[in-house]
Amino acid sequence: MLKFTPISFDREEEYNCLYEQCSEKSSDFSFINMWSWNDKYNFEWAFADGLCWLRYQQDGQWVYAPPVGNWDRKDWCKLLHKNFPKGFEMHKVPEALAKELQESCPSQVALQEDRDNWEYIYSVNELVSLNGYRFRNKRKLSNKFKQYYNFIFKKLEIGQIPEVIKFQKEWMKQPEIKDYPQEELKLENKAILKVLEDWAHLSPPLFGGVLWVDNKIVAYTIGEIVDDKNLIIHFEKALFDYKGAYQAINRITLEQMGSYKLVNREQDLGREGLRRAKLDYNPVHYIKKYNLTYTSTMQ
Repeated sequence: MLKFTPISFDREEEYNCLYEQCSEKSSDFSFINMWSWNDKYNFEWAFADGLCWLRYQQDGQWVYAPPVGNWDRKDWCKLLHKNFPKGFEMHKVPEALAKELQESCPSQVALQEDRDNWEYIYSVNELVSLNGYRFRNKRKLSNKFKQYYNFIFKKLEIGQIPEVIKFQKEWMKQPEIKDYPQEELKLENKAILKVLEDWAHLSPPLFGGVLWVDNKIVAYTIGEIVDDKNLIIHFEKALFDYKGAYQAINRITLEQMGSYKLVNREQDLGREGLRRAKLDYNPVHYIKKYNLTYTSTMQ
């Protein structure tokens, strides 16, 4: 059986090399994302068979996650049978791996679509230009912010971290968030502070942007460079008093990042309002997810 140990910086580089080999790179299982949310999920890994196997805690139970590495292999049935008990479940499996596992083990693998965890992929060019009728409101808000406020955009670097931490604490005090799920907000706040405090260890591939107005931070974003074409946005916050700040930080940060083609803005978690907002930005692709159950018949 696999020997799991807590994730750590010691094997971060080894893990990232395996992550690069995945044919679909889910934001859930980038090292940066796992590290930031580790206080909630207690991620563990096991390096074996040329892969990194993952598990995390959910409601007090261990849940297996998809392995990271090269998924184009023919020994999946053997590996699943060797490493896991009959009836085990694997959650949030990207479609590319889910299909590979089902084709390799058609009688042992059952899949159930997990729509709430689909990740939304957008055209960077579209989110920068905001051209056309679909984006008219977002374009207006972004342009109004640029016209009304004497703002400065700065790339998020380690010297600004104390100010961003101070801003995040201010963001949590806004009356506009009182109707948000408070426990989830606290967990997200903890994840944001963790990634900010460990910025030096995680960067690169971390990147970020900060909007300043009158020597005050009004918005920031934190993201990750996946490869030469793809980005992930992990966190994005703005003060509600500054109308258009959310639209502006999204647009300006991507504009400043240069020649990347696609940006992953993660999942909606089944929240109706969040799903509607993500669909409004016109996703060009999704990383679809499945939950897998393994019913081994091998002897």
